[in-house]
Amino acid sequence: MEKPINNLTKENDSKIGTWISIGVVGGVILVTYFIVYGLYMARV
Repeated sequence: MEKPINNLTKENDSKIGTWISIGVVGGVILVTYFIVYGLYMARV
């Protein structure tokens, strides 16, 4: 009976980790975009 519980928690942890990774990557892309856009607007 312990194995299904462990499998469920592992699946949930992996899903949470995946969403955290997507959020981090998205955040880095957005920050990079704003920095590049800000530098571009500062020069123009």
